[in-house]
Amino acid sequence: MNDFSDVDRSGRAAELVEHLDHVDRALRAPGGPKERLRAHLALAPGSRVLDLGCGAGHELVQLERDGLCAFGVDASATMLAASRARLAGLGHPARLVRADAQHLPFADRQFDGCRIERVLQHVASPAAVLAGAHRVLRPGGLIAVLEPDWASLTLVSQDAEAARAVADEAGGHIPHRDIGRHLRRLLADAGFVDVRVDVELMVYGSVEDLSRMVSLEHVVDRACAAGRIEHSRGVALLREQRSLSKSGAFHATIHRSVLAWARRP
Repeated sequence: MNDFSDVDRSGRAAELVEHLDHVDRALRAPGGPKERLRAHLALAPGSRVLDLGCGAGHELVQLERDGLCAFGVDASATMLAASRARLAGLGHPARLVRADAQHLPFADRQFDGCRIERVLQHVASPAAVLAGAHRVLRPGGLIAVLEPDWASLTLVSQDAEAARAVADEAGGHIPHRDIGRHLRRLLADAGFVDVRVDVELMVYGSVEDLSRMVSLEHVVDRACAAGRIEHSRGVALLREQRSLSKSGAFHATIHRSVLAWARRP
């Protein structure tokens, strides 16, 4: 099961909230993906903005600080409780709604902007989520989306075939592991125009650095269990990658964030 598809029944809700704290710190660096996503959303103070899949409320706080009227939607009661506590702790209002992102309980044309961060990869139908966002945005309203592309992982190895088989298991438990590369098409199909896409390419120089995004040990285990490679080749690949990491010769890349912006005509 993909835990983020059903946080409240995952048995790991508190752990998942903590995981979002780590992700937020990684993506919130000055000039990083969160700041760029927000800057290009370019909403005037007082605008009504929907944070679709608001999680633990990290960005709701920032949107309020920016003078926007932010509404958070999430399917998880645990995540909404974390959002409420985070907002209350800083004295900001909590406009929170528990709902399925694919069935938004808002009237048409209610919002000036919408942001969606690391949500589409987990839902059953990304197209339905974007169609709903299109419906609740006013004409001229803006949307900003941030998703990873797990399928873009590359590893340098003497055993290129094994490296590819292992990389193909990155994000293998996620319903739409390659969602980042489909954002332009999905937004256009939903009726949005003026679609722009940018990619954050991360280059990792050690196994430890990569582990902040992808556990190499985990994906090797998955590749072996799935029969993509023999166990002995998986063990050898892992030994090689650790050796490369120790010597300073390790090289891995991934599109950690694919950012997309568009407008509702």
